[in-house]
Amino acid sequence: MEKWDRILSESHILTDMQSRRKFDAIRELAGILGKDDAIGDFKRFLANLIRREKQGSTGIGKGVAVPHVHEDSISRQVLAVGISRQGIEFNAIDGEPVHIIALLATPKRHHKQHMGLLAALSRMLQQGEVRSSLIEAPDAEKVLKIFKES
Repeated sequence: MEKWDRILSESHILTDMQSRRKFDAIRELAGILGKDDAIGDFKRFLANLIRREKQGSTGIGKGVAVPHVHEDSISRQVLAVGISRQGIEFNAIDGEPVHIIALLATPKRHHKQHMGLLAALSRMLQQGEVRSSLIEAPDAEKVLKIFKES
């Protein structure tokens, strides 16, 4: 079990994302992390996120996307979570809209942890019960609680 509360806080959670398209959603969620002091260079951070997404969709299926960036201008691991009840067109591998986005940002020097966190996020978000609970969560406090308990 990951200690999500070390990298995820209520201020990094959006329970009512407004974006309907992939890159708008990434910008919307990245904007939240951009206010965190862990992100040293926001323009570079956002450009690298978008570049990574253009290489191939991070929409892993079942209504989930896990965009991620791994670079030197990030000082510590941070996670942002966005929930979209209406769904976002994300070019996911299953062609379905995305309802849960977990955006992970890690320092370049934490390669092993980056891969471990991506795997843990994917495992957790493949669980139907977890996905349903997140989509139904009324606020950031409940989303954080679901992460801590999963």
